[in-house]
Amino acid sequence: GGKAVPIPPHPIYIPPSMMEHTLPPPPSGLPFNAQPRERLKNPNAPMLPPPKNKEDFEKTLSQAIVKVVIPTERNLLALIHRMIEFVVREGPMFEAMIMNREINNPMFRFLFENQTPAHVYYRWKLYSILQGDSPTKWRTEDFRMFKNGSFWRPPPLNPYLHGMSEEQETEAFVEEPSKKGALKEEQRDKLEEILRGLTPRKNDIGDAMVFCLNNAEAAEEIVDCITESLSILKTPLPKKIARLYLVSDVLYNSSAKVANASYYRKFFETKLCQIFSDLNATYRTIQGHLQSENFKQRVMTCFRAWEDWAIYPEPFLIKLQNIFLGLVNIIEEKETEDVPDDLDGAPIEEELDGAPLEDVDGIPIDAAPIDDLDGVPIKSLDDDLDGVPLDAAEDSKKNEPIFKVAPSKWEAVDESELEAQAVTTSKWELFDQHEESEEEENQN
Repeated sequence: GGKAVPIPPHPIYIPPSMMEHTLPPPPSGLPFNAQPRERLKNPNAPMLPPPKNKEDFEKTLSQAIVKVVIPTERNLLALIHRMIEFVVREGPMFEAMIMNREINNPMFRFLFENQTPAHVYYRWKLYSILQGDSPTKWRTEDFRMFKNGSFWRPPPLNPYLHGMSEEQETEAFVEEPSKKGALKEEQRDKLEEILRGLTPRKNDIGDAMVFCLNNAEAAEEIVDCITESLSILKTPLPKKIARLYLVSDVLYNSSAKVANASYYRKFFETKLCQIFSDLNATYRTIQGHLQSENFKQRVMTCFRAWEDWAIYPEPFLIKLQNIFLGLVNIIEEKETEDVPDDLDGAPIEEELDGAPLEDVDGIPIDAAPIDDLDGVPIKSLDDDLDGVPLDAAEDSKKNEPIFKVAPSKWEAVDESELEAQAVTTSKWELFDQHEESEEEENQN
């Protein structure tokens, strides 16, 4: 029988010269666990308690250094990043609301325990993003976050390169050459298998999306593959919708801070006319009225979401929508396709026949409450904050974890975090449930 080996927090061996950059300093008793200067210069110096006298304390504090260390636990890091994303978008009330709601949840301890490395990281990262730093490249020089407060020292940009010589550094980055932008054979097989088995379930689409983002350098090949999978007439409808939702989720994340993610927007742009022409062919073959209406609504939901996310210019979306609804024949469009600056070679006003986008399907967009129309994260969380105690909102949507709303724009998502990932579908799933729950209410 083998003996159990504890799994280290780092998946690789880190030489001691680099390790110190990734370890939090010992407790100092100062706010944000700031380290007195002498102590940082000489880590073996005894740790003295903070001075009792107010003036000395303030002097020590203003010269101390808050050393920011990136948490090594992936789940915690992902949660902190997700939290920051929401606080940046929704404002400080959101932080207060979560603190109120998650007061007993150990995962959220980083919001309460001001001297812990995770809290220090959270405070710095939030500040850094609000100051306009990119999530992956931040300013590394010491700075004061609060007037008369300590200096903050951001983590080095790549902690594992610190303490390496130039030669070691170049050696560390020699990768085996693979054909740039092409999937390896087993990845290609995996993608085809994913597309074959795809269902509209959120987890399925989340998994597929993560695969696409993690292989974004092969975006062109992946886009071709997805486009082809949407062109087969006899594909069952749920599978077809699932593949469209995947396109939608990948586009939503094409603004993610993931290497090459933006390629998806570029390569899908050249294929979307074809995709919606194929979806129109499918739509025309559906027999039952209810089924065809359901299919159309789900496709229109994507358009509304894309319009809200401003992924592509509106005239282009209108053109796609007209292709899907059979109002424009893609063959006629072919000649003008190579005119890049004017999306469709026609002045926008003429192209529309005077019909604004929202009326194309005869239903003005704002005729129904926004949350059951579209897979779009609702803009503001104010309605949770307006004096209704949160726990009183028994409504199933509100009781789902807050972080369902948007997939992380920070990183190729940690596979274990997938629950929360597929945005657009989280609301679309509610389509059916929503109708069922309304029926129940009517019976009661």
